Amino acid sequence: MIKKGDIFMFWKLICRCIILTAVTIMLVSAAFASDIPADVDRILREIRQDQPVPALSYLKRAKSVNVDCTYYRGSYNGIEITVETHPDSNRVASVLLRIPGPDMTKNILPAVKRVIGPPRYSSPKESQYGWEWPKYRSASVHYAGGGKPGYGFTIVSLFYR
Repeated sequence: MIKKGDIFMFWKLICRCIILTAVTIMLVSAAFASDIPADVDRILREIRQDQPVPALSYLKRAKSVNVDCTYYRGSYNGIEITVETHPDSNRVASVLLRIPGPDMTKNILPAVKRVIGPPRYSSPKESQYGWEWPKYRSASVHYAGGGKPGYGFTIVSLFYR
């Protein structure tokens, strides 16, 4: 016969398992989020502006947007990647990274700075950072918020003006 104490112990065990599972999921999510700066660093080092588009398993050729340019799309650990070449060339003209979720600009900024140098313009309150170089090259890191908190994109872009 089942006693009241046995039912209570069973529910207590179930609650502990649920809490342990939730904590584990949160820790795994935090560990994944901490890898985003390293992933951004890796992508920006592998896909360099004015260098040939590298053969990477996570980057696939896609339908071109501009005439005479080649377009690539891909994803690396949840980061969406778009690459476009110069006209009639295999050299990278632009790189766009989109990181879905909450604002990650402050988290990824050190990684971006390691690869392309310190920003020329910054507005931390607005989550906007910008770079400019000779020959019309530019870059930016900013957050494009969605309708709800945490539903936007952190954007990293390197391009020609």
